[in-house]
Amino acid sequence: MRIFLTGAAGFVGRHLTARLVADGHDVVATDLAADRAADRGAGVIALDLRDRAAVIASVAAVRPDVVVHAGAISGPMLARDDPALMFDVNVAGTLAVVEAMRRAGAPRLVHFSSNAVYRDRADRQPVDEDGAIGKAEPYGASKVAAEQVVAAYAAAGGLDAWMLRISSIYGPGRTSPYLIAGLIAAGRAGGAVTLADERGAMRQFVAVEDVVDAVAAAVATPAGGCVAVNITGGDYRSEAEIGEIVRTLLPALRLDVVSGGGEAGDGVIGPLALGRAAQRLGYRPKIGLEDGIARLVAAG
Repeated sequence: MRIFLTGAAGFVGRHLTARLVADGHDVVATDLAADRAADRGAGVIALDLRDRAAVIASVAAVRPDVVVHAGAISGPMLARDDPALMFDVNVAGTLAVVEAMRRAGAPRLVHFSSNAVYRDRADRQPVDEDGAIGKAEPYGASKVAAEQVVAAYAAAGGLDAWMLRISSIYGPGRTSPYLIAGLIAAGRAGGAVTLADERGAMRQFVAVEDVVDAVAAAVATPAGGCVAVNITGGDYRSEAEIGEIVRTLLPALRLDVVSGGGEAGDGVIGPLALGRAAQRLGYRPKIGLEDGIARLVAAG
């Protein structure tokens, strides 16, 4: 298939471009920083999602069978002090993509959403795709709004769309700061890290390789409407438990575990249920947290 990919120079986008090309698809990869994606085996277009006219022109020129919209500000830490930028990229950028698809007659979308759309809940029971959504902080609110844009276009024009609600992604090539990388760095240096116990913060990560598998399945499978699907790694751990995994591999790591506090992160909504992902996409995570962290440590 001919695939138009946004966010190709990002952490996931680099892995995804290589996979889609290897699967035999004709990939047109785009990114704001196109030069960083140029070595991934696909044609690259420099594209700012905030430039609606440019997005419309680019999709019209490609006339793709599928658009994979991975381009976004991918976490609250990346524009914490600039909520306007968060909404410009994540909401207005998504609007530009689906409007471009409408004008070009592009029929199918795989949209990167986030489990940050779900409302916080205290019971920590599994959360399926019918769980209540809605957030007050800018990142979660921007992902909720982007989903609503996709759903509105799907309802009005028959767009076939997967909305992948993905938990925190880790793996080789991630450069933005996150818990696992910080623990590994401290373990190599013999440093100390303060973590919260299970009452303070729960986390759920997914390996980038598993995310790429899920996207490849969504590319190959019509949604039959506008369908939200949870994608995660199947582990729901406290910060302290994740720290212990790293310390078994890097014994010089020192952990200070406290009650309360910590970054609730994507664990505050409860573990994501994967029944729909398994049924509709055949998705089952292959890389458990211990194995994924061990690979990162071994890679240096």
